[in-house]
Amino acid sequence: MSSCRHDHEEAGGGGGGGDGHDHSHGHSHDHSHDPEDPDGMSLFGLIDTTRVRCLNESAPGSGLNCLKPWDKRRDPQPRLESEEDDPELIIYVPFTQVVKIRAISVTGGGEGSAPSAMKVFVNRDDIDFGLAQDLPAVQTLEMVRDSGGVEVDYPTKLSKMQNVSDITLFVPSNFGADSTVITYLGFKGESTKFRHGVVECVYEAKPNAEDHKAPSGETGGRNIL
Repeated sequence: MSSCRHDHEEAGGGGGGGDGHDHSHGHSHDHSHDPEDPDGMSLFGLIDTTRVRCLNESAPGSGLNCLKPWDKRRDPQPRLESEEDDPELIIYVPFTQVVKIRAISVTGGGEGSAPSAMKVFVNRDDIDFGLAQDLPAVQTLEMVRDSGGVEVDYPTKLSKMQNVSDITLFVPSNFGADSTVITYLGFKGESTKFRHGVVECVYEAKPNAEDHKAPSGETGGRNIL
């Protein structure tokens, strides 16, 4: 494995959860908040592209290459590729609103360069290669070797994907090529209509009974306003 890892700022970090493997998948035939999405399920328009980050990409800024609008999903270029002789990738994708993710759509490269697995982490901005190896994922996807240039939809465990501010995907391996290639990465779901900062504000402002317990030995008689 190459000792050289690149951390290029198209953006900012994340993941975490309860590990599970998902073997189900299906070829995609639809979707998006972007113009050509017939079913309106693509979350492309809610990706905060200014904060996307990729680790171990072969070229600075190329993590954005695979994040395409629905009508460009089958374009083989531009693409994301890992460093040569090192198939690992970490892709961090933040959203401008809190979302529910129902499926992750992926098109891998040919000749063994497609990801063979993908670990999914949500709502963390600190995932590096060490943490990605050690932490339990929200879900682990086992992927199709060669989809013939057509995206494959991998359904998520929706109970784990209800309030997603950001998602981090760790690709540990491919099907034997020197580098990993992803030509399309998309997300299907819907917005909760909340912005991440607003949700945090609401929770922080909500009183917590534990915050107002009287010191040991004191009881009642004190009004907290």
